[in-house]
Amino acid sequence: MKKTFTILILITFFSCEKDDGFKSIEIDNSPLTHAELGFELDEPDIILNELSKGKLDKQINSILLVMYENTYRKWEFEYIDNSDILSKMIFYLPHYQGCEQNIYEFSYNENNLIDKVISTRENVCNEYEVIKTYTFNYNDNGLLKSVFMDNESFVEENYFGYYPNGKIKEIYSDHRGRGVEPSFGVQKFTYNDSFTNVIEVESIGASTHYTYKYFYDNNTNPYKDFFIASSVFMPFIGPAYLSENNVIEMIEKNENNIHNQEFSTEFIFNYSNSNSLINYSYLDNERVFNINQ
Repeated sequence: MKKTFTILILITFFSCEKDDGFKSIEIDNSPLTHAELGFELDEPDIILNELSKGKLDKQINSILLVMYENTYRKWEFEYIDNSDILSKMIFYLPHYQGCEQNIYEFSYNENNLIDKVISTRENVCNEYEVIKTYTFNYNDNGLLKSVFMDNESFVEENYFGYYPNGKIKEIYSDHRGRGVEPSFGVQKFTYNDSFTNVIEVESIGASTHYTYKYFYDNNTNPYKDFFIASSVFMPFIGPAYLSENNVIEMIEKNENNIHNQEFSTEFIFNYSNSNSLINYSYLDNERVFNINQ
């Protein structure tokens, strides 16, 4: 008899579970009822659909994350021929690769926007499988309104609000198990004057309230437009899927902390002589992301 598990890790920025190698019970793929917000989010005057392009710099074939004293995570990428549009992403723990991989397969609609992403995580050693379906939902005008994840025991909703210029203004997200009442958290995005970079994110959950301020370099961010859902563990720093440049500093503040404390984290990006990104890391090297290793 097959057992089924999922990987869950909490990342503060999203205030929800991240798929990063830790187990909790799930079963096979089957839809549960999705929750509605109960109110309408702002729609734009211009449709950009930045979160449904499936784009990544095609020079990136893989990313190896080294963290916590030689703990490893790895992403590998495949592209549609002659494009920077993703067809597949493979995520795994290198020391466990022979037993398990999580494969994300992308399909696109007639407008070349993501229709679905199917995540299949199979463990051949312990004989279990997890399948998740991420469905990108558009209105009659072709605007991305939401991304839903379906699984027999868990569901997730991501609802999007927009500025008039088409940039993402807010994301309401919920990830819950069967029989659990919905509890949406929200991320609210503030941009610089030119709307090229997110300079502040306010993240509000049921019992949490954080603000994050971001500072950037002048180099091109390779992760712009690369998004699946809030729960998917990705190899980027901050709101990279919405920003043109790379985050070099983040200031975090717990708004529920009466001492009004702020914590700063700095990041370093290293380039080759040909200006190709080699790696990026936390200043203290707690986490190092290596490109094409």
